[in-house]
Amino acid sequence: MFDLDNWQEIWATITRNKLRSILTGFGVFWGILMLVILIGVGNGFKGGMESNFSGFASNSCFFFTDRTGEAHKGYRKGRWWNMNNRDLVLIREKAQSVEYISPILFGGGGDRNVVNGQKSGSYGLRGIYPDHFEIEKQHILAGRLFNTIDIENYRKVCIIGKEVYETLFQPEEDPLGKYIRVNGIYFQVVGVIRPKSQVSIGGDVESTVFIPFSTMQRAFNQGDKIHFLACTAKPGYPASVVEDEVKAILKAAHDIAPNDEKAVRSFNIEKQFQMFSNLFSGIDILIWIVGLGALFSGIIGISNIMLVTVKERTREIGVRRALGAKPSTIVKQILSESLMLTTIAGMIGLMFGLGVLEIIHTGMTSMPATDAGDEPNFFLPPFVSFTTAIASLIIIVISGLVAGLMPAMRALRVKAIDAIRDE
Repeated sequence: MFDLDNWQEIWATITRNKLRSILTGFGVFWGILMLVILIGVGNGFKGGMESNFSGFASNSCFFFTDRTGEAHKGYRKGRWWNMNNRDLVLIREKAQSVEYISPILFGGGGDRNVVNGQKSGSYGLRGIYPDHFEIEKQHILAGRLFNTIDIENYRKVCIIGKEVYETLFQPEEDPLGKYIRVNGIYFQVVGVIRPKSQVSIGGDVESTVFIPFSTMQRAFNQGDKIHFLACTAKPGYPASVVEDEVKAILKAAHDIAPNDEKAVRSFNIEKQFQMFSNLFSGIDILIWIVGLGALFSGIIGISNIMLVTVKERTREIGVRRALGAKPSTIVKQILSESLMLTTIAGMIGLMFGLGVLEIIHTGMTSMPATDAGDEPNFFLPPFVSFTTAIASLIIIVISGLVAGLMPAMRALRVKAIDAIRDE
């Protein structure tokens, strides 16, 4: 399509004024460089944030109780109430959108309340169902997680966080099968875990002792009380539907007015994840606006220099027109020169940007490794996907065509007789 076969002539034209070509191409070089680096850094930030949330169910919502805000069925306004075990049965029977459900009891907090021999520490206590580990996924460092038999048989077993293990046991000591005393009651250790996500409901997982929910109710005289309730949505259902269904079931079961907005409190993790998703989308859009803006300034520079070139070559273009050169031939020559200048500058910028990202990536990955999950990691090594690199190449080509379009139209308006007379 273009006169790229006659590349030696085009290259000679470009190098005729090297300084002008370098300064003009620098705009495109800088635009592509900025675009690639910004995209890579944005991907690193986005990947770091997503890694902190990975393992936590994004379609989950949580419920807890508060004073009633409306009088209803003879009950006064401001009544305290509690969720109970019967609510679990009702939710399983009536809620069509709920997939996993786990009640939660909180305890602990005493001074040196978790003891193993001569070692002790102050840690939180959480009673849960096995489904809880589908909502907050964990890395199993040793042993296993809870199962339905633990719940049904009120087993006095526990799962401890990594920090609890490091405090109560010697390094490399096998904790499985050992008994630890929690708030005065002995429990057998069946697992050691650390979180996959930096998000946790009810405290740091690594400094928590987990006990089967039914065992905790019985062992610590909690009756059938539930402090907190966690649910996830089935595929195809938004978490907001779970929120509405569970609230309606709880209100009906405890004689709470349907329009009471205070009695059943909840928060929807899906909404929080959507906020982060919108934030990342906004960052991506901003990155492309800034990067393409820098590239656009380079395109304008190349377009201007090509206009100057057309002006300087007015006599040459007129002679060629007088000798019978077709308009398409003139257009191809101008576009080819613009395309080659843009492509060279853009490819150098692309390679340089990828090189900078690789240096940063190498520097970050060569740092001493830390145990994942110990600290939140808000930034991963920056990277650019293959699709983005291809898109950058396409942008470079389009930029070259756009930069040469106006000069080419200007060249077409040159009349042969006027050009020959031009001095």
